[in-house]
Amino acid sequence: MSLIPLRPTDWLTNLGDPVAQVSWSPDGAIILAGGVDGRVALFNAADGSLHRGFTAHEGGLFRAAFSPTENVFATSGQDGTAKLWNPLTGELLHTLSFGSAWVEQLAWAPAGGWLAVAAGRRLRLWQPATGVVHESADHRSTVAALAWRADGQRVASACYAGAEVWAVATGQHVETLPWKTSLISLAWSPDSRWLVGGTQEQSVQIWELPFKPGNELAMSGYAAKVRELAWHYSGRYLATGGGEQVMVWDCAGKGPAGSTPRILEGHLGRVNALDYQRTGHLLASGAQDATVLLWNAGKSSNALRQFKLPAAVTEVRWSPDGKRVAIGCRDGSVAVGAAPV
Repeated sequence: MSLIPLRPTDWLTNLGDPVAQVSWSPDGAIILAGGVDGRVALFNAADGSLHRGFTAHEGGLFRAAFSPTENVFATSGQDGTAKLWNPLTGELLHTLSFGSAWVEQLAWAPAGGWLAVAAGRRLRLWQPATGVVHESADHRSTVAALAWRADGQRVASACYAGAEVWAVATGQHVETLPWKTSLISLAWSPDSRWLVGGTQEQSVQIWELPFKPGNELAMSGYAAKVRELAWHYSGRYLATGGGEQVMVWDCAGKGPAGSTPRILEGHLGRVNALDYQRTGHLLASGAQDATVLLWNAGKSSNALRQFKLPAAVTEVRWSPDGKRVAIGCRDGSVAVGAAPV
């Protein structure tokens, strides 16, 4: 393994809480960081200066994410609510209440407008602008992950015994994609061909769509549960965590069945976060060893760049233009690093 070039981050600051999520505003000017204790902060993406910070959820926060297309952001937490905020003023715009249930899952539709929100065994599809809310029946277990189809017309939810697919416009259940035990992560390929989930059994389950019974594929051999999934924008490459290595599967042609993944080695601790550029070829990985590595995994198994952080990395997220990566850490550190030119 070649020596990985080490580069300083553009800036480094601290949220004050372990970072649960980081997210970029649609124009790339602001970075949102959500802390596990309930605090959110909005940083100037150019220099890391604090624009605004406040407590969004009493008791703790799970998710914090900007809309992909509008200058609003959503959060969810242990107080039983999902909330929509104005980043310029800090004004609370809308609240969706689940009572006493923790709201652990929240994901924006690719074009914004709709939010998929899950608490306990219930999923709600929420369109804040109109007030429309579709609510599912109880899942077989707690909803563990959410994934949107690229066209925004379908959303999938992960639970025990498989993934459930829902029609967004009506909230109706469309189909079940079966698996024998629990799924803990979920990602839909950008070309809509594949839905993939990480399992409790240290494997990855993948369904080709439209689904035909008997076509399920499991990819095993991981050192840990696979919570980290990231798709290349083309839908060809799937990057997975589940250990100190990153495995990149080629899903072109007949798919990954019977193939060998490209193994990316460079981290000395478990990989905690993965993200591909929205329209580029670079993959960012963050790990327990307090490093972020940048790869062009379609061409090489050698990392192109390394950033060293003060603590274990919990989140990595590419900017909309793909030129910078935002990083969140377990000690509250928030940083931005530049991609190779």
